[in-house]
Amino acid sequence: LPIRRGFWRFGADYSQSPTVENEAEEMKGVHHKPTIRDQLGLLDIPTVLIVGGGDGMGGIVSQAKAVGEKLQALASKRGDKDGPVSQMVVVCGNNKAAQMSLSPPETKWGSDIAVNVLGFVDNMDEYMRASDILVTKAGPGTIAEASICGLPCILSSFLPGQEEGNVPYVEENGFGCYRGSVEGIAETVESWLGSAKDIDGSVLEQ
Repeated sequence: LPIRRGFWRFGADYSQSPTVENEAEEMKGVHHKPTIRDQLGLLDIPTVLIVGGGDGMGGIVSQAKAVGEKLQALASKRGDKDGPVSQMVVVCGNNKAAQMSLSPPETKWGSDIAVNVLGFVDNMDEYMRASDILVTKAGPGTIAEASICGLPCILSSFLPGQEEGNVPYVEENGFGCYRGSVEGIAETVESWLGSAKDIDGSVLEQ
């Protein structure tokens, strides 16, 4: 199954031809989530990544808004920290309308969550490694890449026939679930983050 180049050696820099001599240098920090978050300009707090493919489809706007509301509610319940206690990264791909809709002033997010709304990105491997939960359609490439990163998946939709078999594969192997509604997606995010005392990319174990 083809995967994007950034996942080939779990994070080495392929901007130039790699050599044996520089491989160790390239790999520094790639397993360290706080380092990756800092490089991406993200906070070092529990992170939900929502993607809609290159075209940013699959109801990404309604998913992001529903998840954002649950994250805000979860933060309000805890009420023991100043500033954001969780963050959400939304990758809209080439869907400019979705990106604008989810960005201020169109959407105002609560002060207890940090939200990063992006267009098309070519470093999805880094955003996956920086995250604790992935919300995505059931595309085989994205599922394979998430499994490389040990990133639990909430599958939001699938193409009948072509992607349908990916859903039981993810669920039966214990690294994700299928939720066909925005409410179900948001409630699962709230449940996983709310039950995990320490987020380390293994929320399914909590």
